[in-house]
Amino acid sequence: TTNGPVTIGESCVVNEKAVIGLTTTFESTPDEQQEQQQQQGHDGDASVVLENHVVVESKALVEGATVGEGTVVEVGAKVGKGAVVGKYCKIGPLCTVEPYEMVPDHTVIYGYNERRIDRSGADRSRAKTMEQHIDMLRKVEMAARRK
Repeated sequence: TTNGPVTIGESCVVNEKAVIGLTTTFESTPDEQQEQQQQQGHDGDASVVLENHVVVESKALVEGATVGEGTVVEVGAKVGKGAVVGKYCKIGPLCTVEPYEMVPDHTVIYGYNERRIDRSGADRSRAKTMEQHIDMLRKVEMAARRK
């Protein structure tokens, strides 16, 4: 993105066709975009932070300010500008986190943006699975380089 910095933590997976950072519409001029931001009452900070072990799947859009450790943003999901998503959340396929919304840790967003808190305590298991996934991707990449 050219709208602000993007920080990606360790062992994150961003799949192809995923978009990280603010998107701009080419139909409006920079002056019109700035005016829209001022009308909304926000400062226009466009930075995005993906903490460690975040997965962003294909066709997902993350414009949010922060996505917490271990969070999964599934296919076609959208995290709006300035949103803060907590640790170990799961944003289901085609679900939306509204701009400037704060999502608590361990929240699962599913269906028609319904929400629940995952109290299963599966954090360690998810982290281990993520590490195995990263290791597998590294092996596939190394094998592809040898060809």
